[in-house]
Amino acid sequence: MTRLRLFLLLLLGLAGCATVPVEAPAPQGEGTPAQHAEALAALRSWRMSGRAAVSTARDAGTVSMSWQQQGERYGVELRAPWGAGTVQVDGGPQGVLLRTSQGVQEFASEPRELLEYYTGLDLPLEALRYWLLGLPVPQAPAQPEVDSRGLLTELRQHGWRIRYLRYGEFQGLALPTRLDLSGEGIEVRIAVQDWILNP
Repeated sequence: MTRLRLFLLLLLGLAGCATVPVEAPAPQGEGTPAQHAEALAALRSWRMSGRAAVSTARDAGTVSMSWQQQGERYGVELRAPWGAGTVQVDGGPQGVLLRTSQGVQEFASEPRELLEYYTGLDLPLEALRYWLLGLPVPQAPAQPEVDSRGLLTELRQHGWRIRYLRYGEFQGLALPTRLDLSGEGIEVRIAVQDWILNP
């Protein structure tokens, strides 16, 4: 077992599976559902921070998570509690670079290939960019369910089921603050603490 695999297992195992509830005001944004979706899709730069609880058949744990999107490029940081270390994933059209606080660096053309090889977790980072915002991946088959405001309550896409449990209003837009993702052999619960748009 590589040092990186041991570190990532530590990331998943140090803390329990519980997430801290996030209290956010009910969204009050005006406009039609189509206008809301267009406004989200038009975002080119945003930052999200929160916590992610990951459960598989072998491991479970909670990590701090931050995601920064700049156009087609993104940076995802997973941080274990009590200073145990971090994993940073920086990606874009040319590929993805994974780095750890222990000095490990690995590059791959596909993010899922890299994560699955080192962690055994098949997480669709390229799709998460959209799912976190409350959008289906564009131009891909999807089964969305929406509420009376046009906000996603559930989405099935790419073999995943995403349930949107809570929204909050950030800079005039309703954005998810609690979502649960279920894929083959894996569940991810994300509690968002803050959204910053166009930082």
